[in-house]
Amino acid sequence: MLTYARPIFNLKNKWGNPLWHVGGWLLFIAYESFAIAMATGSAGKILFYVLHYAVNILLFYFHARVLLPSANSTRKQVIWKLPILTAIELCLFLAVKFGTDHLIAYCFPGMSESKITFDEKFIYGGIWRSVYFILLSSGYYYLIYYIQERDNRELLEKRAYEEELKAKENLIELNSARNAFLRAQINPHFLFNTLSFIYSKIHKTDPKAGKTLSLLSKIMRYALESGNGPGLVRLEEELEQAQLLLELWRIRQEEEKTEFIVKIDNDAGNVKFIPLVILTLLENMFKHGNLSMREHPGMLKINLIEGNIVVKTSNLINTGLNDSGHHTGLKNIRQRLFLTYGKDASMECQREGEYFNVEITAPVK
Repeated sequence: MLTYARPIFNLKNKWGNPLWHVGGWLLFIAYESFAIAMATGSAGKILFYVLHYAVNILLFYFHARVLLPSANSTRKQVIWKLPILTAIELCLFLAVKFGTDHLIAYCFPGMSESKITFDEKFIYGGIWRSVYFILLSSGYYYLIYYIQERDNRELLEKRAYEEELKAKENLIELNSARNAFLRAQINPHFLFNTLSFIYSKIHKTDPKAGKTLSLLSKIMRYALESGNGPGLVRLEEELEQAQLLLELWRIRQEEEKTEFIVKIDNDAGNVKFIPLVILTLLENMFKHGNLSMREHPGMLKINLIEGNIVVKTSNLINTGLNDSGHHTGLKNIRQRLFLTYGKDASMECQREGEYFNVEITAPVK
């Protein structure tokens, strides 16, 4: 069923501001009083005008804010509702006017010059006066309706224009992302070809350097593929790369021993998790921790607890290093956890004595 939009008499604009209405009515009453005085040659009492205009003003607002919105609520019913409601309104106006005139005559005997009777003259005069104010009220109602419709139309046009601009910006960004993705596919191709060439040249003459290059190539390939792949990967794949990273670290340390313990629940390998988080935690431990002491080994624990995956790392702090870094890797993990899990995931980093501990909790997906 089709409906009309009702005008909203908003107090924030001048059409709904009470001061504008009061000022308008004062000018209107002054105009009519002056016209009557010029036509009859005598001026009435101000109080008499105010009391009579109160009924007319009441009719004006009743017609604009009650009757017309009710009659225009549905398109099909307005044809019969408007005349019937207007007729009832005229009858009520005549009754109120008759009672008000008697009340004024009773309270202010000196104001009324003739006896008030409900005769033909009173009815015709009341109908003429009421129709006059009903027409003014209707003009006011449809003026507000027109202004509201115009403002709504301008607002819709503005929103449509903004959405069109946003769609164009999104299209430009999408095309840029597509181009960047294509470039990202091409660049690693040359990189891995170059690494393969270097490996073929050095693995026989320098096996340790060749192995290092091979491990680095595998880890880089995983990092690139997981970045372009799905949002989550099986934790088992991440742990395989963690073993490669740990082996690479041991080669880099040469003669120094690396003490590291990994404890993982049996079913944790099949759980899907954000890629590169474990690798970033290990890299942070290698960079800022001391993993060379047997009595203080680095530790990685992964447990499944009540539908959550809990990842813990602990390492002895390397006091011989200048820890001036900004821990960008840990900040990156925190942001990625929030983007993937929202408030359901948490990450706590704290120093306990000589140890630095990290604990990540996220729901199993």
